Amino acid sequence: MAKGNGASKKLLAKKDMNFFAEFTANAAKQARMLGYAVAAGILVVFVVLAFIVAFFIRNQFIKNDIKNLQTILESDEYANLENEYKMLKEKLNEMTNYNFALTQMRKTVDQIDPAPTELPEVLAKCIPSDSYLNDYMLTESQLEFTGYTFTYYSPVELVYLLNQKNVFTSRPTVEVKRISQESKGEIVDPQTGKKYIDVLNNYYGFSVSGTLVTNVHISITRYEDIEGSSKTLGGIQTQTEKAGSTYEITPVKSYNYAGVDYTLTKIFVDDVLVAEGSFAEIVKNDMYTDVARKNTDIKLFYAPVAAQAAPAQG
Repeated sequence: MAKGNGASKKLLAKKDMNFFAEFTANAAKQARMLGYAVAAGILVVFVVLAFIVAFFIRNQFIKNDIKNLQTILESDEYANLENEYKMLKEKLNEMTNYNFALTQMRKTVDQIDPAPTELPEVLAKCIPSDSYLNDYMLTESQLEFTGYTFTYYSPVELVYLLNQKNVFTSRPTVEVKRISQESKGEIVDPQTGKKYIDVLNNYYGFSVSGTLVTNVHISITRYEDIEGSSKTLGGIQTQTEKAGSTYEITPVKSYNYAGVDYTLTKIFVDDVLVAEGSFAEIVKNDMYTDVARKNTDIKLFYAPVAAQAAPAQG
């Protein structure tokens, strides 16, 4: 029995030693983990303090910059800047109105085409040998003349020769009439003294009237499309085109005036609003095109482009 009790005591002592060894190892491990946690906490605090100091220093620099900027803005150089801006804006409006008035007068002058001075010479060279002109009238866009000929088809030949010289825009009106024998009057034979009517020398009277090849003037005016505003964006632009030709206005989708960007909103042609579908096609192609048929007044309306908001700083 005594031997058995001794073995049991040794076994219990060994278990106690193992428990204390294990407990000591766990305690040491927890101490190391605690040390790591404390070190990490100190590092985090250090980093946070570093950021706080950096932000504080940066904030001081920003405040100094703001203070310096306020000092500059309060200086004599910038004291009257706003007043100067208002004065320059008023001057720009005055110059714009003056430019518009000048271009409006220029438009009136440009739309008056003088009659071609070389046309009488061209007309004289085309008259057939059996014909002569009685009179002619030449205006800005019309040519009319009358005459006599011994051949019925000579006036048609005259018109053909003029068309070869690009005188008329389209086929002119030609009238040929035979001169009646009675209108010639009686002829007195100097030998016999008898009166008779000449029926041998027949001739014809003719008249020709046609529209000359002329220029067509396209006036283009740009306006600011803001309710209650009649501001013009620059003066009147005038394009001179040959009648019947195709002309283009480009670009039209956007416009810049006095440093401000504008975008096209609507178009009026001779005070008639361009339909929505046609307008969309014009914006898509960035071009307005048409045939020059007559003097045309085109008004382009633009709205200022809204400034885009700056993206938020994250």
